[in-house]
Amino acid sequence: MKTLLKMKPVTIYFQDLKYLMYQKLAMEQNRKAAELIRDAMDEYLERHSRKKSSLDDWKPLNLRLKPGAKDWISKDYIDEMITEHVKI
Repeated sequence: MKTLLKMKPVTIYFQDLKYLMYQKLAMEQNRKAAELIRDAMDEYLERHSRKKSSLDDWKPLNLRLKPGAKDWISKDYIDEMITEHVKI
């Protein structure tokens, strides 16, 4: 069971059709329209107040050449870069 925190009453103006949609959904879920609206507001806050991700959170992209395209770096050039810059 959810523990309800102290709530502040707020007046919100909806388009009639949208409010009717909330009422219909609420009836189908055996809930109150106000609950659905609170849930939607909570979800909005969650989505828009998340900590911005850093580069460490990014997943690597798998970059592939288009069919028929050629890689601009030849094997000879790669070998040259490795042998000139790698001291063993």
